[in-house]
Amino acid sequence: MITPPERPAAAIDRLITVLKPLGKIIDVAPKKRLTWDHGGVPYVYVFLEGELSVSRVTDSILIGTVTEPHIFGLSEMFSPLRGNKLRAETQCLLSRLEHQDVTHAIEQHGLWRDVAEVLAYHTNTMLYRDLQIVNQRTFPIVCHYLRELDKLPEETKARVNILSYIQERTGLSRSSILNIISSLKTDKFINFARGGYMLQVFDLPE
Repeated sequence: MITPPERPAAAIDRLITVLKPLGKIIDVAPKKRLTWDHGGVPYVYVFLEGELSVSRVTDSILIGTVTEPHIFGLSEMFSPLRGNKLRAETQCLLSRLEHQDVTHAIEQHGLWRDVAEVLAYHTNTMLYRDLQIVNQRTFPIVCHYLRELDKLPEETKARVNILSYIQERTGLSRSSILNIISSLKTDKFINFARGGYMLQVFDLPE
């Protein structure tokens, strides 16, 4: 079984330690999008607190949701492509830096290896995600995201709708997802509260 890539926690921590004090601390309200640049000057974001989602610009498919401290915008420093968008899912706290300040700090502190580790993690996360959904049947895709949702904290599951969670990440039709989760609930593989919240996974067929 292919496992998710391991988060490079030490590299991220070193980058945050150096970059956070150099940026402007910003509070971002829920559902607000973050811009990648201002006046053509790229931004890098040090994500500190809250819950942030990353989606594709082309079709708004949700790639991932982040709750741990992280760095966004490193690849955007080198490429004009803005293929992803960032959105606050809850109240978020970030440090926002301009491209030239990030580059100078990375050079000064010898952090290019840490940058490479973070970029490799992003690439491998995308590859892992694609393996779960590209050219796969609907049933295993739904089961994958049910397992993923079940691992979230209870307070998160209380506000996350199962159908929306899967649909945002896959683009599968509402009816196909509902048919599968209804069947799984009938067969007592899963349970959830009224409205499709508070998922419980007891066991799922492979």
